[in-house]
Amino acid sequence: MRDRTALVLLALFACLLPAAPAGAEEKAPAVERLVPKPIQMGAIELLPFNDLEIQDFRREHGVLFARIQGLGKRMASLGKKLGKRKNKNDAESKKLKADLRRVRVQHGALRARLTDELMDAGVDGALIAYMNKAPGGARRVERYAYGLVLLLDDLSDDQRLMFERVGAQMEGSFLALRAQKQRTTLALKQAKLEKDEVRAIQRTFDRQERLIDQRFWQLTDFTLTRDQRARLWRTLPRTLRRKNQPVEHLYALPGLTPAQGTRLKALLTEVEHESSPDQAAVKRINAALKQKDEPRGDRNALVKERGEAYKRLGELRRYSAKATREILTDAQWHAYEAIPPRVNTNERRASYKRVLEGFKPSAPQQRTMKRLQQEFRTEQRAARQRMNELRREGEDYGADSPQMAGMQMAMQGAKADGERAQRAMLGRIFTEVLTPQQVSSWVMGHYGYKR
Repeated sequence: MRDRTALVLLALFACLLPAAPAGAEEKAPAVERLVPKPIQMGAIELLPFNDLEIQDFRREHGVLFARIQGLGKRMASLGKKLGKRKNKNDAESKKLKADLRRVRVQHGALRARLTDELMDAGVDGALIAYMNKAPGGARRVERYAYGLVLLLDDLSDDQRLMFERVGAQMEGSFLALRAQKQRTTLALKQAKLEKDEVRAIQRTFDRQERLIDQRFWQLTDFTLTRDQRARLWRTLPRTLRRKNQPVEHLYALPGLTPAQGTRLKALLTEVEHESSPDQAAVKRINAALKQKDEPRGDRNALVKERGEAYKRLGELRRYSAKATREILTDAQWHAYEAIPPRVNTNERRASYKRVLEGFKPSAPQQRTMKRLQQEFRTEQRAARQRMNELRREGEDYGADSPQMAGMQMAMQGAKADGERAQRAMLGRIFTEVLTPQQVSSWVMGHYGYKR
């Protein structure tokens, strides 16, 4: 199923950005008038565009990108020549310095132009200024994204303090894990272990990185409001726009009707059917291009054929993205936006006991948690009762009947209501019960279930 539906999943990842939420017009001008320094070209990968939007923006401004790239190469060449000269003050060196200053000015002017185009496309100046200060090195995109939470202008004091603390710890943990992995790898090589044994130990560091990354986004799911999470999603870089299990998330949206579910399934089937030939062609061509003895003329023809297949697949993605958005209501799309990256449906529906597995609360914490359970018990009981009612009604329908399909969709919605109540309770536990140190310990994986 995963292989056959890969394209529609990508399409769902790449849905168009929605309009600004109501009330944003009153807050926006002060931010939009901020004119940042010209964008650094290394920050392009951090733009808050999805796959389709970055493709469209690059196509529209292709000449500008090409000129910036050309000047960048020219600066690198001049800098290399200047670095090789022994006498940095002779006539030739002075000429190289003058040329380098001139090209830098031209490069900066074009980047300023690109910055204006980005702001016209809806990227505000505050975000561009933050992008220019993004960290470098391993897991750059993820480390940059953690700080985006602090750009939300309506965080409560408790939310801000929590994410200031956790964000700094995320940065430190990644750097520490990378350093420890390097030292461990060196020690293992000196011990002359088998390569497979070395790789197995290295993977433990990678798993820990993935765990704390996923825990961070779970924390946003528990402790930020739906509106905050949706606005955060709109600032994420392209690679973090990709939902984990997008189809399953769609079926768990609030108020999804049987008719909507049927349309989504029909769209999935249509895209699978239309994409299969081109997906097979790309796979075949990639295999052929790996053959070193392939004649040059044939290779050129294959590359052209693959490009045409990619183009058709891109058009299908665009169609699928638009069709998916049209099926959902504005409220449902807002809820879909608000689902954080790296969090699948199983993690969103996990009980508080599973999320906090291994946590040992103090006596006062136990009392507060018990009170919170009682507060949310009514919502959870109502969801369970609704599911039981639907199960009883479904006993009269055949397994493949249209009525059963609609009943299953309604049951999914009732189940999702209970899961939302569970997450709301977890949010209260993280903000009202756990100490800052306990929150950080959970994010770092000291307790809680492991994937």
